[in-house]
Amino acid sequence: MLADRIPNKSVIVGVLTLNCIVATATSTAAILDLVTFWMLAASAFVIGVSTAFFFPAYTALVPVLVASDDLMAVNGLEGATRPLVGQALAPATVGAIIGASMPAAGGYLIAAALALGLVAALRLPAPSPAETEADASAASPISDLIAGFGYVARTRWVRSSVLFAAVMGLVVTGPLEVLLPALMRSSHENGPALYGAVLAALGAGGLMGSLLAGSWRTPERFLPAMVGAWALGCLPLSIPALTSNPWAIGAGLAFYGALIGIGMVIWGTVLQEHVPLEMLGRVASLDFFISIAFMPLSIALTGVLSRHIHTHTLFVTAGLVPLAMAALLAALGQLRMPRTTPHEAGQS
Repeated sequence: MLADRIPNKSVIVGVLTLNCIVATATSTAAILDLVTFWMLAASAFVIGVSTAFFFPAYTALVPVLVASDDLMAVNGLEGATRPLVGQALAPATVGAIIGASMPAAGGYLIAAALALGLVAALRLPAPSPAETEADASAASPISDLIAGFGYVARTRWVRSSVLFAAVMGLVVTGPLEVLLPALMRSSHENGPALYGAVLAALGAGGLMGSLLAGSWRTPERFLPAMVGAWALGCLPLSIPALTSNPWAIGAGLAFYGALIGIGMVIWGTVLQEHVPLEMLGRVASLDFFISIAFMPLSIALTGVLSRHIHTHTLFVTAGLVPLAMAALLAALGQLRMPRTTPHEAGQS
């Protein structure tokens, strides 16, 4: 709701400022040997909550600052940069600094990175209020929230995409986060290193897929293209049911990462092209919430189910259920394209 009520640049600046303060304070407490478990838990909670404010505001700000023809390219670059930095460069750099000195030094590096991000955010152009926010006096925050849920519920292509992503998160996250590291550890002496290597292959696939999608124009039939990419990308998740060979698993995860990356670039772009700007922050946040809500549930369920169901069955389920879900949505006519123009698709 805030992303649609106040300037998105202000939200982004506020998030980066708060996270920088928290990272600096926690690192300083560690240097002074004052840090406690509860302080770490509180800082993690604050950073997690504030980051949830960041993504809807960022999603809603991009189409205001970027020409429509450049949205795929910008989202492709963002989709490639995030896993490259977040899953590869940042952990490696911070880990090296911690290994060479102390954990607090890694915390100060994080604070410095947030400070650089804050400087960049402050230099962003400030769009006029008419471009960035709805009339806050027109409705209460609760009415805004209800309107956001209503838009998602009645807009078929948004509803179908979010529903598919929720099911995919439910069946995929647990096998990747719980079963795969256990399989690599039990099958190989250097299991942790191999698990890191296959995850690196996933990140490399996501990088390539995002860059590739960024060089395209938005597909005219974006809904079946996006859901189809996600569904086909999940098929290699069945490979661990057939072999524990890290080369085969790594190649499958690279394919998975590439097609997930392609689908995510298309999804981010069509949100920015087709959702009314005054509704974009709420729709992006609801997508963020619904998609992510099933991930911790998947991790918990996988741990329980693995005691009663063979892990091979769970890997096959992760590979095939998204494809079956896509086929079901298609059979029910939920992947038909809206016949409206951008920013008018909410009635279709």
